[in-house]
Amino acid sequence: MEVTWWGHATCTVEDSGVRVLTDPLFTRRLAHLRRRRGALPPPEAARADVVLISHLHADHLHLPSLARLAPGTLVVVPRGRRARCRRCGGWPRGRAGCGWPSWGGATR
Repeated sequence: MEVTWWGHATCTVEDSGVRVLTDPLFTRRLAHLRRRRGALPPPEAARADVVLISHLHADHLHLPSLARLAPGTLVVVPRGRRARCRRCGGWPRGRAGCGWPSWGGATR
């Protein structure tokens, strides 16, 4: 398994050819948050088989960063939040999506 931290809550976890990206944030500054060390993640950091969004704060569900994902990338959001993402325009065009499983549950 290989884990790469890109800053804040963004990291990639790769194992057995599957690449998971968490809470993508590919910007230097967002409101009061700013990147203090290191460069922005390279374009290949946005390559993922699945993206996990832990919660809907703007620094975890960052729409411009999600727009960098390839069409068809599976985006998993917290249970019950998929409709809210669609209503506020937060679901990037061409991205597959699904809700988070129930507590202790799983999704494929």
